[in-house]
Amino acid sequence: MRVGGIVDISTKDIPNKSTMVIFTVGCNLSCGFCHNKYLLHEGVGRDLDIPELMEQIKSNMLVSSVSISGGEPTLQKDLLELCKEIRNVGKYISIDTNGTNPKSITELLPYINRIALDMKGPLNNKRLAKITGSQVNFDLIFETFSAVNNREDIDFEIRTTYVGNLMKSNDIDKIILFLRKNKFRGSFVLQQYQYSEGVGEDNKFKFQKPEHFTLLNILKPYRNMDLPFQIYLRDDVVGYSKIDKLYEYLDA
Repeated sequence: MRVGGIVDISTKDIPNKSTMVIFTVGCNLSCGFCHNKYLLHEGVGRDLDIPELMEQIKSNMLVSSVSISGGEPTLQKDLLELCKEIRNVGKYISIDTNGTNPKSITELLPYINRIALDMKGPLNNKRLAKITGSQVNFDLIFETFSAVNNREDIDFEIRTTYVGNLMKSNDIDKIILFLRKNKFRGSFVLQQYQYSEGVGEDNKFKFQKPEHFTLLNILKPYRNMDLPFQIYLRDDVVGYSKIDKLYEYLDA
């Protein structure tokens, strides 16, 4: 497996869990706002075989879970083998994915505990191409969504990063409408874009960090709506919070 980095202990990647994070190299999308863009560079990282990775995982007694992120982990040919081995040692397993490889995700489902699907935008080929800088077949993402959503034993998070100067508020409305129509059963997280060095100097001023109140206004219509899923906001003001708690001080 080609690995670009490992975080021994994180408390931010999986809610309420101490987590070891493995970042895999390579992605099939070209999002300009990606903060892990270094993982796309040819020659970055190093090859680690499964026994090497498992030695690190088993020796890390401070974590209860392993998150495999990227890049796009499903591009790694030995991902399934690694997940089987991690399952054998009793660690909770989460996979971050852009959803474009449903075959791989379907194979993984019997051996993992959680999927975090990074839904870049509404499932519209033209809009996804604009946001990701790539031609994306949204049917593949829908296939991934359906496969995971039908497995009640899998914790399911869908997250969308709201990027100023690139995204529109109705992008989020369309995503939430899609989730309602398709009886999504997990958690939807609206994330605030924040510049990091990984985005690169060329894009430093191209994309903007949305204000906290901009994100609140996008989510406000849904705060009292009866939905089959939870909605969260993740930004630098509230951290990670359910929307029903976000408006209490505004309503006071």
